Amino acid sequence: MSTPNPSPAALSDESRAQLLNAEVAKYAQRGWTVQSVAAGQAVVSKNKRIGWFWNLILVILTGGLWLIYVVYRALNRKVQTVVITVDPTGRIRTT
Repeated sequence: MSTPNPSPAALSDESRAQLLNAEVAKYAQRGWTVQSVAAGQAVVSKNKRIGWFWNLILVILTGGLWLIYVVYRALNRKVQTVVITVDPTGRIRTT
């Protein structure tokens, strides 16, 4: 007869906050912007990059017509959003 694995002990709210702050700091160092931080959860976001090299080549080859597309993309960049959560056992999850 096997005994079930004991579940990990729950961390204190302070320990969870420290883990969350450390993970958010990692994202911030990589250029992400912190939108919000709440109990055990943080939301960070980042604008998607535009490949300037190939866009510049296309602007030159099309005599400037491609510049319309580049300006449109620069003004309407998509935003990547990541939700970081820390569960009571200290496991960090991102979605």
